[in-house]
Amino acid sequence: MTRRPAHRDARGRAQRRVVLGSTVALAVVAVGGPASAFWSAHGQGSGSAATETLIDVSLSPGAPEAELYPGGSSDVVVTVTNPNAATVHIGSLALDADQGADGFSVDAGHAACDLSALTFTTATNSPAGWAVPGADGATAGTGTATLSGALSMGLDAADECQGAIVTVYLSAGP
Repeated sequence: MTRRPAHRDARGRAQRRVVLGSTVALAVVAVGGPASAFWSAHGQGSGSAATETLIDVSLSPGAPEAELYPGGSSDVVVTVTNPNAATVHIGSLALDADQGADGFSVDAGHAACDLSALTFTTATNSPAGWAVPGADGATAGTGTATLSGALSMGLDAADECQGAIVTVYLSAGP
């Protein structure tokens, strides 16, 4: 068996270490440079956003679904029109006392009806409220709400209220 001199083995190992070390260093630079550039890159620019100015929804006058009588109640149906592009959420529908006579009116044939016998219970469709779809182009979105048992007539209602066509004026709340 032939032996190599010890100094040749040491020199060969040293050369392999230098080559290996150089290869590793080159790999680190080749991969690390672009990775470092990717993570530390800087830039500039601008952005903007806008929100639509909301237009109030409109409510049709509410109408009882059933004829009222002393001591009775009725559901009230109202149509909500939304001219906005986005869906609008309504949290409550309440009597609008600024319209009619404290929020109510009756047909001309029953003008003697004392409207103080009528009461309206604010509706919330708890807990969800109502979502009224947005407009589709020039066509406003609409939704119908049925307010269960919201209109009542007191027991002391005058005979002049019998058969009256009642209109209920409402306003939308958050």
